[in-house]
Amino acid sequence: MEAKIKARFEDGQTAPLTWSPSDGGKPAFICFRDALTEDLGSDPIGERFKTISGKMLSGAYYPADAVKFFGKHQDEHRLMTPGDRIQQIAPLGPISLWSMVEIYVAEQTDDTCIIGYVTTKKHHGRGIWTATLTRKDNRLSLLVESIASPHSFLFWVGLPFARLLQLRARRRAIEEFKKL
Repeated sequence: MEAKIKARFEDGQTAPLTWSPSDGGKPAFICFRDALTEDLGSDPIGERFKTISGKMLSGAYYPADAVKFFGKHQDEHRLMTPGDRIQQIAPLGPISLWSMVEIYVAEQTDDTCIIGYVTTKKHHGRGIWTATLTRKDNRLSLLVESIASPHSFLFWVGLPFARLLQLRARRRAIEEFKKL
């Protein structure tokens, strides 16, 4: 992890959570609740499931042009596990938006892979995000669920833009998964 990212990462290690995966959280009066199921196509031998699951659990869920993930799991050459903190960076041309999340679920079975995170005080939003990949009848399906409320001044001021970035990141991940 490069020094600039490591400094932000270390700073976010003790940031309190702003959402609980078990008890929920307190949505703001503006709250986006999303649930999108997307068909990712056929997977007759399960190879695509393995590839996409690997990307999900390694922290490469999003393409780098949408959101970059950085965590200790990368330095330790392992998959993400619950409790891991992840430094997210959304590149926006000459600037980047930084946010810290905590993984609350990261697991895989023969036909299901799920990852999810909750926000910390070092995140512009407040909420929870979960992606569930399933393989059934030789087809792949991805369910992406999230609850997001503004948490920072930047999110409130740039609400339409922040929402656009959320939806773009979701769309870009789905586009890339369909190509695999």
